[in-house]
Amino acid sequence: MVNRAKNTGVLPVCLGVLAAGLLAAGLTAALLLRWHEGQQFALLDGFCTALAQRAPQSAGAVCDLVKAGAPAFSRSPGMLAGLGYDAGDLAAGTAPLWVAAGAGLALGLLSWLGGWWLQRRHTARQLGRVTGILEAARAGKPLPLWEERESLFSPLADEIGKTVGELARTRQAAVAARDRFARNLANIAHQLKTPLTALSLAAQDAAAPTRRALEAQIGRLTGLEEALLLLARLDSGALPLHPAPADLFTLLTMAADQLQPLARRAGVTLDVPEQTPVTIEADPDWTVEALMNLIKNCLEHSPPGGAVHCLCTSSALYTEVRIRDEGNGFSPEDLPHLFDRFYRGAGAGPGGVGIGLSIAKELLERQNAVLAAENPPEGGGQFTVRFYPPAG
Repeated sequence: MVNRAKNTGVLPVCLGVLAAGLLAAGLTAALLLRWHEGQQFALLDGFCTALAQRAPQSAGAVCDLVKAGAPAFSRSPGMLAGLGYDAGDLAAGTAPLWVAAGAGLALGLLSWLGGWWLQRRHTARQLGRVTGILEAARAGKPLPLWEERESLFSPLADEIGKTVGELARTRQAAVAARDRFARNLANIAHQLKTPLTALSLAAQDAAAPTRRALEAQIGRLTGLEEALLLLARLDSGALPLHPAPADLFTLLTMAADQLQPLARRAGVTLDVPEQTPVTIEADPDWTVEALMNLIKNCLEHSPPGGAVHCLCTSSALYTEVRIRDEGNGFSPEDLPHLFDRFYRGAGAGPGGVGIGLSIAKELLERQNAVLAAENPPEGGGQFTVRFYPPAG
């Protein structure tokens, strides 16, 4: 970001100096005029008083002369002051000076107000430019040039530019690393296809016990390959989502129905109580996939004879799904990392690789939903999904 000096702040400074000078000049002129009037009045008042004391017979003539409008000045009380005169009554020739002094004071005050207003405007303009830099940085647009002269905001604008530039470089590096990771995952998944196909063909010709053992392991490897491909598509942004109005209760029922065989083998009941339709905006297929991962995790942590409870609720702000098991709940050490990729907690079941919950989280968050895990007061572990309406 380039700083280019401009004289946008010189005018307020000049007006401020001019205002100070005019105010000082006007105030000085007013004080001098007042002092001068007082001296004139004191001089004339003292003269008249001395004349009346030396020649009492002239006192009447002096009084008549003063009453007729003769100018006189006195600072201490005397004959004229006793008659009710003051310096302002005898200042007939100083009116232009007073007008000039008042004009100087008024111009000084106006100059000061003008300088204050221009300075505030200049500061507001600088704040607006700093705000524009921050808005451009947030929107990922090129940062505008700082076209003001050096000021208090120049170091801030410069530091914002440096920070934004460093963040942009860091983001580019992170995006490049993510893309490389996505490509590597896709390559690994594709490389698994060939040996999986060969193993499947070999299992068909094997004896029954061997075939059953091979098919179980081939199933696990196939699931891993599909999960790695899904992660690669999520990371690369190549997974298309098609949001549409859908009934959340229906999606939850579809996910539970596909897991009924697993639930029967584990001796666990899937409890999805009937309720009225609750409409959300989401991709039906991938939402069912995410809900299946959550229900499957609860199944794996439910004791035989237990149940997994699935409940939908709706409010003015969001639509919520709560999926709760009757197991031991999440350990405090696992809660912060449950949705990390390839994370396996202390109570993880055999055969998992720790990517089901991370896939569910990414699928849901890309559809304006929020996924959280907690240990509710009723016991067990619980996943809470909140679907928010689309923006606008």
